[in-house]
Amino acid sequence: MTPSRGLAPDLVVLSQVPPPVHGQTLMTKRTLDLLARDGWTLRLVDRRFSRSIDEVGTPSVRKLLAAVGLAARLAGQVIRRRPDAVLLFATTRTASFCVDVVLVRLLRAVRVPVVLSIHSVGFRRIAARSAVGAAAVRSLLGTAEAVVCLGPTLTADVRPFVRADRVRVIRNTPAEVPPVIAAERQAHGRRTVLWLSNLMPGKGAETFAHVAADLADHDVDFRMVGPVADDATADAVRSIVVGSAVRSRLHLDGPAYGAAKWEAVRGATVLAFTSELDEAQPLTIVEAMACGTPVVAFDRGGIADLVEHGVTGFLAEPGDTAAFAAHVRQILDDPGLAARLRRGALDAYAARHAPDTHVQAWRDLFDHPRTTSTTPRRTR
Repeated sequence: MTPSRGLAPDLVVLSQVPPPVHGQTLMTKRTLDLLARDGWTLRLVDRRFSRSIDEVGTPSVRKLLAAVGLAARLAGQVIRRRPDAVLLFATTRTASFCVDVVLVRLLRAVRVPVVLSIHSVGFRRIAARSAVGAAAVRSLLGTAEAVVCLGPTLTADVRPFVRADRVRVIRNTPAEVPPVIAAERQAHGRRTVLWLSNLMPGKGAETFAHVAADLADHDVDFRMVGPVADDATADAVRSIVVGSAVRSRLHLDGPAYGAAKWEAVRGATVLAFTSELDEAQPLTIVEAMACGTPVVAFDRGGIADLVEHGVTGFLAEPGDTAAFAAHVRQILDDPGLAARLRRGALDAYAARHAPDTHVQAWRDLFDHPRTTSTTPRRTR
């Protein structure tokens, strides 16, 4: 795909940026910020479906009206000035998926190229449910100029519906990593096992509590950092550890943003990513890699593209809480192993997820030559 006007692509971007604050919206905003810094013309048509975490995935009349407004705003941008392409961040949530199918068909009808960026998994599941679902998936994915996935494992979800030469892999990059964080990690206070997510069903909060109870014999703090999006989940966590020796060392610390979040990730001995969902490429794990923090996670979705078993952390079979806890114990009990995993995480981040690497992949997709560096200039 070659831009029609000068060197920098002119894109209409169809996506949602914060609010609400979660991994997909944050990573989308990061990509747009980096491309804008590189000189790209980006016209955002914000989805505006959910305003808070508890609204995500919940149907409402307001969202139906928002979908109609979304189509009108998209049409306005395309008519006002025809873009080189529409970059649509597609999802597999039922309502959003249906809206995406309709919008892509309308764009193709007026011959506007569409590039899809996929931050979730589930297209094969949708296609397997019915002939209508299969036709909808082919309509969405099969007509795109390119389908961008976050990792090699995740391409399996789209390859049955897309020409092989149109599938690309562009990995996520986190927000600016503070220089002190990017430097080689030093010993930092008490040992800590960190859980960083929204306290809500599916994110594995209760599993983390069970892991903490299994490791009660270790002199370690267990921190749960993130907003409480579901009170029942928070209550379940407390009930699991109420009779355990770890009760006084498991802390529900609430949300942390900016420097406080980076300090929590950098200060952790290990990040325990206990999500029970088929995550695509969790921002939390990428941030841990940037800090040199080893990760233990269940082998679900695209997580194996991030966590290299024995190199940057460990993977456990989904649902095997005992094996998960054993891997955390390995890292806590073996300082040499922990140091090797930290080095491996830093190296993997530098090689695959650094900002310049991320932007260059987008340049390659649009045949866009390098114009500026995405690395902030250092001042003396």
